[in-house]
Amino acid sequence: MTNIRIENKLGAVHAGKASRLYPLITAKTRRIDGNAAAAKTDMLWPVEWWGLERCELFARLGKNERHEALTACNRGILNEAYFIEKSGLAYCAKMMLLADSTDSAQLFAHIAADEATHLAWIEPYIAEQDKTSPQGQFLSFLSGLIEEHRPELLIYLVQVILEGWGLDHYKRLMKNCQDPALTRVLRRILKDEALHHHSGTLLHDASKFSARDRGTVADAMKFYAELVRVGPQAAIAALDQVAGGLSRRELIEVITAMDHPAESARKLDLLRKLMLQPGMEGIVGALEESGYLVPYSAADAVSFYLQWR
Repeated sequence: MTNIRIENKLGAVHAGKASRLYPLITAKTRRIDGNAAAAKTDMLWPVEWWGLERCELFARLGKNERHEALTACNRGILNEAYFIEKSGLAYCAKMMLLADSTDSAQLFAHIAADEATHLAWIEPYIAEQDKTSPQGQFLSFLSGLIEEHRPELLIYLVQVILEGWGLDHYKRLMKNCQDPALTRVLRRILKDEALHHHSGTLLHDASKFSARDRGTVADAMKFYAELVRVGPQAAIAALDQVAGGLSRRELIEVITAMDHPAESARKLDLLRKLMLQPGMEGIVGALEESGYLVPYSAADAVSFYLQWR
């Protein structure tokens, strides 16, 4: 049992309609009417959703450049959603194999079926070259959690916190999506994710955490909080690339237009509330005292971006 190891194969081939298994998969998938192939990525979430209508630099770009920048931003959202659902398969496989009761194994088998269905719904919106190319530190962070930690910690880190975070994220995406078919997909995913999160709060038991476990959780939450504190790094990178390299002042203008640090403060408050499960108050208090739940200023967030450009 202790020798079981799960590898989250984000780069695994996903043939979709080209696979001979596709008819079997779709036969088990709850269908949603709509034509994903007809969706235009640049139109899925509008300029206003990103806050770019407030950005003078974006307005100065040519029509083609604005289209390219918005497409890149929206493509990033889809890429992350796709690989989160893909990661859900590895997560549930591990949780089923290490379940301490038949009831838990059943629960995670049902969640796995949901994740497989969500993946089938999202896959048609993903560019073929993106299916094996996960983008961003969050996906690496999630893979590390799934591969390295035992079930008791994963229930808290993945189902309570990250699934709870996903409820807010998917709700915002659904409310602002301009494609009716994808909106229906997001609404159905949101309903399932609420049950996944709720099951995590029922299963969470801080009394099973050792002092070492608590240190592991604290380190994971520090890393995740840092990803939130620096604001929409992927989005400013997309604009930076399209514009051919922005100055520090221009990057500050862009990230401010995207409502950082106000939006990042809202997200960090959500993170704090999700973390405040029974028995976890000490970890939350320590993170607050250390400033991990306070967003970076726009200038500091840009400095962080420039370190890795």
